[in-house]
Amino acid sequence: MKRYIVFDLDGTLVESLPGIAEGVNRALAAMGRVAHARSAVRRMIGQGARHLCACALGYADEASAPAEELQTMHEHFRREYPHCWQGNYTTPFPEIRIMLSRLAAQGARLAVLSNKPHEVTVPMVQALFPTTPFSPVIGHSAEFPRKPSPVALQYIARQWGIDVSQLTLVGDSLHDAHTAANAGCDLALVAWGYADVAPLAAMQSPLFGTVDELLRYLLA
Repeated sequence: MKRYIVFDLDGTLVESLPGIAEGVNRALAAMGRVAHARSAVRRMIGQGARHLCACALGYADEASAPAEELQTMHEHFRREYPHCWQGNYTTPFPEIRIMLSRLAAQGARLAVLSNKPHEVTVPMVQALFPTTPFSPVIGHSAEFPRKPSPVALQYIARQWGIDVSQLTLVGDSLHDAHTAANAGCDLALVAWGYADVAPLAAMQSPLFGTVDELLRYLLA
């Protein structure tokens, strides 16, 4: 059994695309820009809010976006998104709460590591998983760089009094895969998230198409 499990949030535990798209489009509207379809926003998710904002403005990444324009978009998004994720805009994927309950009942230590801003990650996890003993819950902040930095995983391992190699990171993207590689820990990937499945399947890590398959792996 995998006893030390760290979960990604967006695309792994929760369907957050509707809320993210709403926040992005409100920010774009504030700048007089045209809204994006959810399918377009889906391809922008996974590398943090600034990358998301740069892509929403039409740039390939943060580095290619003009600093002032990106900063304005980022400020609008940070203002709007806390009001956009609640309710039906963000929900756990089916069977996720059951899986987490089973893992906790078997004594697994559980944590969340997201590239979302920390000030959004914590209340979201508390609201959607009030009975799950996640500790710690970590989002992007000055203290914890975005994945694929291994800093947060190393911190979690220290908090739990284990070597980082004993962790299993569960995620839905190549960014999660690179994070696990940088930290030197196990990795489990899920196919129901926001990344293209083909690159995930090419990784030499287990890839799961259903929550039940993932649960059986984590309990084995």
